[in-house]
Amino acid sequence: MQAEDLYDSIRTGLVTILPRLKRFAGLLAGERRMGEALLGRALRRMLAEEHRYQRGTALDRWAFGEIYQLWLEELRDHTDLVRQAKVSDASFARLFCTGERTAFDAVTVSFLRGLPPQQRLTLLLVYGERFDHSDAGSVLDVTAETIAVRLVRVTADLADRLSAHMAATPDTTGGASGRGGMAA
Repeated sequence: MQAEDLYDSIRTGLVTILPRLKRFAGLLAGERRMGEALLGRALRRMLAEEHRYQRGTALDRWAFGEIYQLWLEELRDHTDLVRQAKVSDASFARLFCTGERTAFDAVTVSFLRGLPPQQRLTLLLVYGERFDHSDAGSVLDVTAETIAVRLVRVTADLADRLSAHMAATPDTTGGASGRGGMAA
């Protein structure tokens, strides 16, 4: 299901997209258990304020936006606006797992975990949820151009990190590294 999926019943629609919302909330909170708590609060709020959802609009875009807005409100209530849950790389990596049990290498997980939440969410919405830049921007309350800039920055940073990791990793194939494997 994508952002263009429309629902007449908010309750039925939310149940249908619940796994996607759960993953999104987990990434926002930085840890699955905290994400589930955030999702629970957001769902109660969405159902209590169902009248704010305009029939015929993309429910998933609206729901992702509601979860994001609640998260921001809760952050503003704390003194440290950029706090993130302290969680291990392994726990964080499980947030990315779907039914196919997607696995990431340790370098990628460490990189993703170190990203600011807005950049992580941009990646999830565009590449994980297949939202176009405009829809992702609507959820995160930024322009489509901001989404594009975030993606360029994250991609370049990841490429740099992977290149540095590859350069630092010794050649384990048994062959000589360097040009053509020729010995001096």
